[in-house]
Amino acid sequence: MAAESLTPPARKLLAALPLPHCGADLTALTEPLAGYSALAINTDILRLDRLDGVLSGNKLFKLAGHLAQFASGGRRCLLSFGGPFSNHLHALAAAGQRLGIPVVLIVRGYQQLPLTPTLADCVSWGAQLVFADRRTYARRYDPDWQQQLTAQYDALVIPEGGGGEAGLSGCRVIGELAQAYDQLWLAVGSGTTALGLASQVGGCEIVGVNAVADQGERRRHWQQRMPAAVRWRLLDDAHCGGFARRNDALMECIRRWDAAGLALDPVYTGKLMLAYEGALARGDLAGQRVLLIHSGGLQGRRGVAGLDLPGVKVSPAGADGHLHPASGPA
Repeated sequence: MAAESLTPPARKLLAALPLPHCGADLTALTEPLAGYSALAINTDILRLDRLDGVLSGNKLFKLAGHLAQFASGGRRCLLSFGGPFSNHLHALAAAGQRLGIPVVLIVRGYQQLPLTPTLADCVSWGAQLVFADRRTYARRYDPDWQQQLTAQYDALVIPEGGGGEAGLSGCRVIGELAQAYDQLWLAVGSGTTALGLASQVGGCEIVGVNAVADQGERRRHWQQRMPAAVRWRLLDDAHCGGFARRNDALMECIRRWDAAGLALDPVYTGKLMLAYEGALARGDLAGQRVLLIHSGGLQGRRGVAGLDLPGVKVSPAGADGHLHPASGPA
């Protein structure tokens, strides 16, 4: 998101977040994957998980455009949708706490105690939780219901996952980094990050690893929305049965990279690396300069037994409103 396109209130608001302003700012977060595996030659990894102790990964980029919209709009609070382990809700609540903006979270499902670690963090940061049953939650894309929520809470309504045109705008800066590579690999959920960065990748091919079994929905959407000049592929063989589903191969992959010092999450980045390993083994990447995007989401590991972070056991939010590593590297 170009700083010159922002209003003064939006510029001031976003300055309080650890948000890179250009592709060059991201080079410090890029490192050779060979540092973790000797097999991974000609591959770098963009460690968006290292942006900030809490506000990390691609979620912050997707929120940037929405926060700029809020700063220029005059609404009282931010409102969005997600599940009980949602990285998006976690990032939104953290951003609201840091910026002093009230946040309302529409959470899929019924309230259960104790709350998930994700939702416990959100509450500790001052977010209001509103639980929605399956039928109600299914209306999250309904413009009429969104209008009702806007009026009820005096809120800027952010689509699930931080999508929409405002979500795309903050992701463009990531694409600038891809211009030095032949292929850019990333995990795909809503597809917002990939579509957002696509306008800046130049001749680099986008390789999306679909984390969702969506019967071709994402592919059809990209066929309509991807810039015509952009080369892209969508891989549908590493979702392990569907969104947030996992199998033995995925868990073994995560543990391999854990042992090497690279923590992955089981929803997105684990599936990205599973697909990357397959391509590497088949020789598909010979002669290719590859950039992988680590999109964060490590807080979600707390919902999976046996996946405490190696060297970093993420604890609930401390008194200062931030997650703290128990020991070891961030």
